Amino acid sequence: MSSGVWSTKYSAGLEGCWAITDTDGISMKKALEDTGYLGGTPCDYRENGLECHFELHIEQGPKLEATNKKVGVVTSVQAMKWNKIRVSGLEGHAGTQPMDTRSDALVTASKLITAVNDTAKVTGLGVATVGVISNDTQSQATIPSGVEFIIDTRCSTDQMLDDLCTAIFKKFDEIIQKENNSTSYHIESTWGLPESLFHNHCIETVRSAAIDEVGESKVTDMKSGAGHDSAWTSKVVKTSMIFVPSKDGISHNPTEYTSPEDCALGAQVLLQAVLRYDEGVKIGTIS
Repeated sequence: MSSGVWSTKYSAGLEGCWAITDTDGISMKKALEDTGYLGGTPCDYRENGLECHFELHIEQGPKLEATNKKVGVVTSVQAMKWNKIRVSGLEGHAGTQPMDTRSDALVTASKLITAVNDTAKVTGLGVATVGVISNDTQSQATIPSGVEFIIDTRCSTDQMLDDLCTAIFKKFDEIIQKENNSTSYHIESTWGLPESLFHNHCIETVRSAAIDEVGESKVTDMKSGAGHDSAWTSKVVKTSMIFVPSKDGISHNPTEYTSPEDCALGAQVLLQAVLRYDEGVKIGTIS
């Protein structure tokens, strides 16, 4: 949220993010006030600006390790979108409602969720994941009447993302028609981030710094599959990122690991990239 608000490109905006509450009902603004972190300077790049933005991060994927590379020069972040899907059916008694007359939202939702995974594989356009599911009916003796799930879709370009979402929802329509049991679905777009292209000046300083540290054979250009602050900062200031390897490509998992040596290497590349950028500004090769 913070980098999105700072860039002024995040649709929720400052007031919207301040109003977001946690599970205890405490708003973001109240939490900032209580911890002394609600500053006086507006969270806005025009009020608190940067010349450029460099970000060091673990890859969170397997590509560097698989190709025996030590540093990834990140050139962009892929496009991504979240859609909340609500599947509606008709609640009924699990023991008395005949199977061929049921409108079971959970059964239909399960087929839609499978279609998300299958469509991403078949089209090859990108990746799609369902990671959150909620069922209105929490009774083992009741036919579910409402199910919600969230689809996370990510593709290299905005057009590919639109195409993948279109393909998924076309498959949904086919499933609903085939089920023919009065179940239905509704789509709510909850969040999105267009493809983020990084700036050549920053990319080149990262690349040259990395090559000097480990040699050209150990450096590769990469697109980020995960969202980062740099995706938002790149909308308003020159930006690039540095990736270092993740063991076995595992992330968002307790076994996530990057060696101290790779962390130190990344920090060294970050330092040298900043110094090179600063020198370029000083001598006039970067403006």
